[in-house]
Amino acid sequence: MQHTMKGHTDSVNGVAFFHDSYQVVTGSWDRTLRIWDAQKGTLVGKSFEGHKGSICSVVISPDDTRIASGGEDTTVIIWDVESRQKVFDPLVKHQDNVWSLCFSPDGKKLASGSEDEMVVIWDTETGAVFATLLGHRDRVLSVAFSPDGLKLATGSSDTTIIVWQVDNAKRLFQINARPYSVGSVVWSPDGQQLVSASGDKTIKFWDGSNGNQIQTGPCTDGHTGWIDSLAISSDGTFVATASEDKTVRLWSTKTHQQIEHALKHTDEVYCVAISPNGTLLASGGRHREVYLWSIGDALKRYDVPVEQKEELELEQLEQLRLIDVSPQQDMLPTYTSEVITFSQCSRKRT
Repeated sequence: MQHTMKGHTDSVNGVAFFHDSYQVVTGSWDRTLRIWDAQKGTLVGKSFEGHKGSICSVVISPDDTRIASGGEDTTVIIWDVESRQKVFDPLVKHQDNVWSLCFSPDGKKLASGSEDEMVVIWDTETGAVFATLLGHRDRVLSVAFSPDGLKLATGSSDTTIIVWQVDNAKRLFQINARPYSVGSVVWSPDGQQLVSASGDKTIKFWDGSNGNQIQTGPCTDGHTGWIDSLAISSDGTFVATASEDKTVRLWSTKTHQQIEHALKHTDEVYCVAISPNGTLLASGGRHREVYLWSIGDALKRYDVPVEQKEELELEQLEQLRLIDVSPQQDMLPTYTSEVITFSQCSRKRT
């Protein structure tokens, strides 16, 4: 049974798990970041405030000590988790909305993609610009470092994915995903594949070494609206997609078939993240709520021979908890120190 409980005061555009899977951070058009206890559904400490416009993207550093956020105010802010203070003054280089962010695996670099068609790689130890990547001809909606940190994949409304070599900022190859925008792109955990979500309501699989298409996912038989966000599990066995058709769906990376029924929201869904332990899924969107779903049992039931499966009812995929805290509520902060998974945001179309 689903319960609707409100937290943010505007659309939720970004969500990410800490690596222990017990805490979640969210970013919203209400200009705040918030950390939540995923087990209790409560706010942890005070919100992060500092952006002068809506927050479009959020990501956690690999050591869980920092959070980065990108905003409508064109800036990137790196925050200290414990103090909730800015590590540097807002990072300024972009000229428009910062739609996507990704830390490198070692945490020493941060990539940002913007409405201004530019990708910037930042040095997280100094806040300086490490490299500026020019090549896209429309907004950059997604950025993703490869697991080894040597490559960066960027997806754009210009219908392309570009894979860059990080150390010299050179373009390695370009993938043409025509005719629709590439709203989200992620690497498989082994770095062998790229997975992308497009405006044609599909997910596609690409060879991470040369960009050749491997498989078109079956999302044309599932989603009926634009896919805004894509996340992949830490073991690479399944992906989750969030759509403006008001649903989140799970897909097997092996069979490319949908797992279970759609997880239904009351409005457009802009962001999704999978917990590192693979048992929880967080999603948020226009309805201002953050939903935490328990998916572990459903995944176990799916992982049997197809001929042995029985139709599973939606009630069996029970929503674990919804987050409900007023912005004024005071809670004592608690902190953990593990690592991450991430998701990019939200309302990216004009």
